[in-house]
Amino acid sequence: MISTDRFKAIRAIISDIDGVLTDCRVGYGAPEFIKFFNYRDGHWLKLARRHGYITGLISGRSASANRLRAQELGMDFCREDVHDKRTAFEEILKEYDLAPEQCLYVGDDLVDAPVMSRAGISVAVADAVPALDEFADWRLKTPGGHGVFVEILERLFRESGIWDQVLERYRK
Repeated sequence: MISTDRFKAIRAIISDIDGVLTDCRVGYGAPEFIKFFNYRDGHWLKLARRHGYITGLISGRSASANRLRAQELGMDFCREDVHDKRTAFEEILKEYDLAPEQCLYVGDDLVDAPVMSRAGISVAVADAVPALDEFADWRLKTPGGHGVFVEILERLFRESGIWDQVLERYRK
């Protein structure tokens, strides 16, 4: 059980890419491989930015699709080709003046465990490897690439007490 206080402490939402924002499949074509991102994730991540959250990505792979998606969503950072995610996470903490407990991290595989073990709230997508349960505070009902941030951010907004504020622009 994740306490409301832990949700209220979150200032940054950080995620892996492949297997979280995508469904972990890769399509090869010229000149680069193809990735598919969920539009709902994009909308909800923009909502998070609109409400003052820092958003960013840490990925072991590098792809122009990653950078394009991060730029399109106005994300604060997109760290790619990262082979030590814990070190990248520590650098982000310093760069954005964050404590680990102010970060929510989303992953799908064991390479995410070092960050998940440090983050204030660690989230595994529904189809994450079973071994990740040892490091995750919360396993989603939604599989990677199918709108995981809808599930995550609705709960974060509700628990943080800003849900009505988020909905305000849609009630007009």
